[in-house]
Formats: sequence, structure tokens, C-alpha cells
Amino acid sequence: MCVKLYEAGKSILEMGYYKNENAKSGDYNPGHEDAVAKVLDNHGFSEVTVPALTRGMLKKWWDNGFDNSLDSVMSDTPAGSYVLQPGGTQSFPDLLVKDFNGRVVALECKSGKGTHPMWNDSTAKHGACYIMSSAKTNSTTLFMGEDVITAEELDVINKYHALFAELKAQCATEMAGVTSKNRGWLYSHRQQFFQQGGGVKTNYFTHVDRNSCEQSALEFLLA
Repeated sequence: MCVKLYEAGKSILEMGYYKNENAKSGDYNPGHEDAVAKVLDNHGFSEVTVPALTRGMLKKWWDNGFDNSLDSVMSDTPAGSYVLQPGGTQSFPDLLVKDFNGRVVALECKSGKGTHPMWNDSTAKHGACYIMSSAKTNSTTLFMGEDVITAEELDVINKYHALFAELKAQCATEMAGVTSKNRGWLYSHRQQFFQQGGGVKTNYFTHVDRNSCEQSALEFLLA
């Protein structure tokens, strides 16, 4: 068990709202990721860098269900440490933690004015712990990816993603057959994910499963 990571999770639940980026001018306000990193510092973790770690390695890791594919590149990283934004500011995860048992954990920070995350072009990843900070409630909640989207839902999404890719290729072929201006026009749909259905479904702070989601996340951090 990693009691220190569990205790850090409990402290994170006590946090108020933090934006996902630092203030660009005026008084310094810690960004959400920095604020979470500070909590880890306070619970005995230390920040490190892993120069050999790449976005490609991270993607392979989460695509394979957070397997042991990072073990070799993280072998010299001390237990009880973390890498802040290992793949860059726009890449998952926001914090890569190596707990005191040597387990590698993904923490992803989500914050916004409302009460649910903005997912943009990706869904919640099973096996990752998410930290949601809300300006509306000035509070924070935790959840695991698998507790907000099912494997069956992901299967449907993946099926239609493949179908859209086929249609895109067909469109490109047809466009090439009718072009006469030689301007290189292409069509592409934008992958984007939303949650809808009113607060009973989308409000992560009043949802009937909030407490169970937080408990699930804390148990994951403790494991």
C-alpha cells in the first residue's frame, strides 16, 4: 500500500478551484497542475525529470492499459517521485507518479468554470485518476476513468471512429475524381467528446455516484 499517495489524495479533495494554467501577469496564482504537485511535495514526493521519456512511450503505455512498458525508462527514477507534464503541457498525463512501492500512476488535472470536465478529443482513460476542480463550486473531486465511462461505451465509440475514418477516405477519393481547380481540398471531421443530459448526469459534484467515485479513486491511490 502507498499511504502517502492516499493521504495526498485526501488533501487534494480539500483543494479549492485552480485554473489549468498559471496567471500570465500580475500576482502569481498557481495553476491546477502546480497546485497538485505542491500537495505531492507536502506528502513526501519530489519532482524529477526523465529525459528519455517520450510522448510515444506514454501513448503506448496508456493504449496498453497502463502496463509495464514504462518500467525500463523509469527504472532509475526513485520511488516517491513524480514528473510534471511528462509529455508536454497539452499531453496526457499531467503528472506521472512513481509511488513509494514503485508503481507508476497517471494523474490528470481537469478544471473549469462549470461542474464537469471538458474532454475535447479524448475520453476518460481506464486506469487513470482524474482531479476535477470547479470554479462554480470552488471545490475538487476525484474519479477513476472507468467510473465515468464503461468499456462498452468505449467499444461503440471506437467502432464509429473506424467508420468515420473509412468515410473520410472515401470522401478523399471522390474529391480527387471531381477536382478541376487543383486547390487540394480535403474534408475531415473533428473528433470531440461531450457530456449532456443535465446536471443529474453531468454535474460531477452533485452526482449520485460522487462519493463512490472518490472512494474508488482513493482506494486506487492506496493500492
